[in-house]
Amino acid sequence: MTDLSQALENHAPTHGDVMEHSISFSPIRWKTGWPHHLRRVPPFRDDANATITRSEVFDFASVVHESEFSREYIIDFLGACFAYMAGKSNQVTQLQAFLRNKGNAAKLLNAVRKLQDDIEPVAAYELLVGTGLPPKFASAIAYFLAGEQEDGEENKPTIICSNRARIAGLTKHADWTAEEYGQYLDALRAARSGDQALDAVELAAREAAKAAEK
Repeated sequence: MTDLSQALENHAPTHGDVMEHSISFSPIRWKTGWPHHLRRVPPFRDDANATITRSEVFDFASVVHESEFSREYIIDFLGACFAYMAGKSNQVTQLQAFLRNKGNAAKLLNAVRKLQDDIEPVAAYELLVGTGLPPKFASAIAYFLAGEQEDGEENKPTIICSNRARIAGLTKHADWTAEEYGQYLDALRAARSGDQALDAVELAAREAAKAAEK
């Protein structure tokens, strides 16, 4: 049995589990560190502690689509997506530094706009990592902007990180090429049980990696 199969044996998330998965973060840390040159700050509260669910990030992504990828709503979405992905880790500072670079920010905004077209998951990932954004966050942007995954869906992006990649059996644990990201998605598809959505398998891999750290 592979690590991924074992992960699904131990934890089989439902669609509801995926949507309600939450991360703790500090809104005020994001608000005070948001780059001024973007001329818009996502709607972070002044709280030191809060939580954000995947469902809430998907809501921000939906507004991006409804606005036909308006710049202001892309920025709001990026704030929510990065808050969910970075939590309270030092990655918050790294992402703020990435966005403070005007060239990086412009490339990222342009790449996100290109996702209006019907782009395959691997191509979307390749486009986003091409901006210099780390794969974990590039894959998350692709994942959330692709919309919620219903049971049975298997041709949408999912989040990748070193722990998820290890559970999925990838030999590399960082800096994945588009081809390697495709292999990761293939591994998730192969491990699916019944009509599970890919992000349910991805969440199982995340939880398995967390359990192994204890």
